[in-house]
Amino acid sequence: MKFLKYIVLVSGCIIWACGLNPTLLALVGKYKLITDGYQYGDLYRMANLSAFKDPRQPCPAYNPPAKKQSAKKVHLYIIGDSFTEEERVGPQDFAVDQYTRVHWSEMLHVKLDTSETNILLLESVERHFRQHLEAPVSLILPDSATFVQKVVSSKFMHKLDDAFNGKQAQDRFEALLFQNEAFLKLKEWKADFTYHLFHRVNTSVSLVDEDRSLVSYMDTDTPHVTSSFSKIGKSELDSLVLNLKLTKDSALSMGFDFVALSVIPNKVSVIHPEYGAYNRLIERVYQHPKLPMPYIDVLADFRKMGAASYLKGDSHWTCQAQNVWLEKVNTLINSFVSQENI
Repeated sequence: MKFLKYIVLVSGCIIWACGLNPTLLALVGKYKLITDGYQYGDLYRMANLSAFKDPRQPCPAYNPPAKKQSAKKVHLYIIGDSFTEEERVGPQDFAVDQYTRVHWSEMLHVKLDTSETNILLLESVERHFRQHLEAPVSLILPDSATFVQKVVSSKFMHKLDDAFNGKQAQDRFEALLFQNEAFLKLKEWKADFTYHLFHRVNTSVSLVDEDRSLVSYMDTDTPHVTSSFSKIGKSELDSLVLNLKLTKDSALSMGFDFVALSVIPNKVSVIHPEYGAYNRLIERVYQHPKLPMPYIDVLADFRKMGAASYLKGDSHWTCQAQNVWLEKVNTLINSFVSQENI
């Protein structure tokens, strides 16, 4: 009996430690001792509605178009978010010789090779574009070597605050204890019961298009700048475009040859823009007379695809929609190389 108590005590300590320490939790996930909770989609993870349970499937290999003939090697740099994370796209998907990606939460120390054609692509999902461009992008630092730096506070008290942050700790404990198939089924039953009886869903998501589609609450029912329906005035729009210009000027001064922009639409902006008074952020930025850079526009393409452009239980695109974006990016890359050859 005493031995059983010790087992329970040790197990409890391990669970407590992993729940408070993101590094330990990542280690547990690395060895497949738990699932990450995203195997059926990030929106399903929050809603747990059985109608939107959509097992994650890897995309078939994409074949990029042939790289334009050039005396120079082509190096693509991306500042991006989850749409360009390595599980979705990588160097094999672009008509380039070299590839470097950095997340918006990281810093890129870079030593540019001026004998190459250096291209910088700013990629942001619509919901976070206004936040990313509140000021000129300052995530690239000229240095004696190229490497990515995680922006993490080294102060012990900041780390302690993060460990005991209520929402973050709750998410870690939930991932550790309640993302297995047995608990997911129980959560599904509860979520389905609540939806069918009271027409209520988790407050982190919204049902749109007559309940046929699931989207993030941040994209719909919030007054904040993440929503496709929060107002954006002319002065803010001008400021966003000015910050893009300052970002481009800074990049060119470092040695980049070309800078491009890609704003990935929010799921609701494609599936159900009539949900509210759509602010047309992407269109207004792209059509701004002072926009200083070329852009990749997939909004119209995705709307033609409709529900086939986004995963059922996730806020990210399908393989088909991803390939549409990759085709347009590669077309732009080859046009840049053609300009270099003139």
